[in-house]
Amino acid sequence: MSSADRGYTTLLTHLHNPTSPLPFTTIQGALAHHLANLSPLPTPLAATAVSSPLYLSLPLTHIKLQSLSIAFRHASHLKYRALIEAEKNQSQVASLFRKSTQAAMGQWANEVVKGVQGGHPVLRLACCTGLLLGVHDLKVVGKTGEEEGVDLGKPREGVEDEVVVALAEVMDIYAYAYLSVPTSFGAEEWEKEFQPAGQDILSLALILASQSLPLVVRDKLKVLPLPMLTRALTTTISSTFKSGAFLSDLQASLKSKDNKICIPSSSPMSQTLQSISSSPLMSSIASLSKLTATVLSLMLDTSSPTRVDEGMHTTSLTLETFREMSRQVETDWASTQLARASEDDISPDSKDLTKSIWTTLKTLLFSNIMLADAVLSTVVFIPPLSPPHSHVTPSTLALQVLRTLSHLSFVISQFGGVTTTSQGFEALKKTFYLALDILAQGDSDSGVSGAKANAYVRESCLSLKAEGSRVAPSVQEAKQVYVLVSIEQLVPALSEESIKQWVWGLCYSHLSDPTHRETYESAHSVVLAIFASHAQQHQQQRADRRLLSGTDTVDSQDEDGSNHNTGGHTATNSPGRGDKAAGKEVSSGKELGSSTNFVKRMVPFYAHCLVENSVDGKLSTNQLRLAYSALVRSASASAYMLDVPPDETYTLAWYCIEVLLDTIRELLSMRQSSGNSKGKAKLLEHEGKTEERLHRLHLMLISTIPSLPLPLMLHALEEIRTVIAAYPQVDSGVVIEGAEEEGNKKELVESLFKEILERVGDREKEAAIQWWYKYRPILSKDGANDIKTTGSVNSVVGHLKGLGKQKTEVPEPRL
Repeated sequence: MSSADRGYTTLLTHLHNPTSPLPFTTIQGALAHHLANLSPLPTPLAATAVSSPLYLSLPLTHIKLQSLSIAFRHASHLKYRALIEAEKNQSQVASLFRKSTQAAMGQWANEVVKGVQGGHPVLRLACCTGLLLGVHDLKVVGKTGEEEGVDLGKPREGVEDEVVVALAEVMDIYAYAYLSVPTSFGAEEWEKEFQPAGQDILSLALILASQSLPLVVRDKLKVLPLPMLTRALTTTISSTFKSGAFLSDLQASLKSKDNKICIPSSSPMSQTLQSISSSPLMSSIASLSKLTATVLSLMLDTSSPTRVDEGMHTTSLTLETFREMSRQVETDWASTQLARASEDDISPDSKDLTKSIWTTLKTLLFSNIMLADAVLSTVVFIPPLSPPHSHVTPSTLALQVLRTLSHLSFVISQFGGVTTTSQGFEALKKTFYLALDILAQGDSDSGVSGAKANAYVRESCLSLKAEGSRVAPSVQEAKQVYVLVSIEQLVPALSEESIKQWVWGLCYSHLSDPTHRETYESAHSVVLAIFASHAQQHQQQRADRRLLSGTDTVDSQDEDGSNHNTGGHTATNSPGRGDKAAGKEVSSGKELGSSTNFVKRMVPFYAHCLVENSVDGKLSTNQLRLAYSALVRSASASAYMLDVPPDETYTLAWYCIEVLLDTIRELLSMRQSSGNSKGKAKLLEHEGKTEERLHRLHLMLISTIPSLPLPLMLHALEEIRTVIAAYPQVDSGVVIEGAEEEGNKKELVESLFKEILERVGDREKEAAIQWWYKYRPILSKDGANDIKTTGSVNSVVGHLKGLGKQKTEVPEPRL
């Protein structure tokens, strides 16, 4: 007997015994070798492997199933290499009568599939998973260009079919037993008794499926019971994280060692982490999450309303499971001493365990994001369903995602939060903002339904208020930022009642407290979003009114310099259309008027608030300029409302300018009076801070120019001219101590010119440029020669003559 025959006989001996003294890696290698080289066909050996007592003996473990899968995968590679070597060594004449490599590999794959058919479904799934992975590897090899690959075509389709059939049989036998209460003690219950903890047969089969199903054509997956498969996957992922309770023993496990926090290696928390990290489910959590996301998107991607409704319901149940896990994790973490500790407060002996905790938390976040991204990217294209197919809507799913991410906000903060500008976690920001867009859109065809958005804001604000000081400051601050950023995006969809009762109260306490920088800036961004939404609503209202009246041009000025009277033109709408539009305008006008009253009351407070935040250590100069420009724009829009006489003097807008001017005058007066005080060093420091603040206020004043209507713009330009002219001239014989004042003056002139040339609307630009030419010699020490404006300004002035009156709109950036 040859050595090859003896090796084959030895392999069969081990396969036919329930136990073997050899490790599975050795048997795996021998099985792969003989599958690839057995002559004439591998069918008998494949049949022996799939029904062998060695692999069938209980318990079925992850190591055993992976060994079988890897053997079939490696066999594909070995067979391919053997065919390539045989092709190289044969003569040209022999090659004419020999099958091609593709045909030979295809025949071999078909024979392997024939051999495993009829075997135990779990073992058959393991064999076909390995075979499909190996066949796919051969195709990928060809794409890399490193060596010639092969695409099996039809034989590969046969392998895919067998994978789907094997998984269907596994679910038919095990899924109902594990996911529902059994009515009788069946064979699957007997097998379950022998399974090691945390390694039930269904979970092990799903690990195999997560490796192979992504390689199967999506249409073939539709024959599977997708709702049941989703439930099985969700249960498996939930069990991986102990249903979110893996931190329940953390506080009890914390000890003190040398005045530092310590987690003993014998503590329950340490044992739980060891159990999670060593579980095959945790090592496969990425593929399990990806398969779950694929199945969910597959259920939602259908044209049948009934199937869509079923998919939405199943998806909602899955997202709710993840939300409950995240809520439990947040509750357990926020109440621990570790959440309040810094890196230096942790004992060096426990830093590895602490790192393991954060790794598990981040893994849970990644799993959530993978599912939510796939779901939201699909439901965004689903139109609103009519009853009775409307119980779960896209906004319902978006709301569930936002709630889940809110519970994990303390983990998100480790990546810089949802407002980070880094490129490290793009999927998080995409999912977060997509959920907000879907929620803001609402459930109705017109997108005006904001009930869920208002409910979400109310719920979030109540949650923050209820938690108070009970949770760690880091957890509270992370959630505050998350909620504020969410509200900022939802402002256009919120009612006035929500803004007054919940949003304003949440923001107010943070507008002057830069202790936590991100919360401080987010609160200001929310207030600016309120003002920006208010101005945008007014612009839309005026556009609708002009459309209703059938006029494109108007005579008397509104806040942007356009006519506010509709004139004598009438609409040329079809019968009934004008009445409907008029009714809609009256309704929206009442809502807008109520909102305007609240925003008008906010303007004076926020004007003073921004001025107070112009000191060192609070808002930056750029932030102040953007914020004050948005404030003035909204104040200008408040001058005109439906059913209210117009404020042609723009009292509120000019009030904002006066607040700036009064503060500037007050600081100038204080600077002059401080010149007589004692203490030179202290005086110089105070003067330096005063000069910096004055310069910020001057730049804020300049930034309001594009937001003002024409009459106020010219008045403000005169005030700016007075400010700039007050700077001493170098060539007038006045000595300047240093170049700081000269640099400040130059920055003011350049900023003013940039605002006039780039941001002022077309309607006001000609007047602004004429003003610039008139006072150009005064604005700069040498006639503004440092600013190359002649050609560009002349071309702009020529272009502006005869232009329409529409003002250029500049979006208000976030702070």
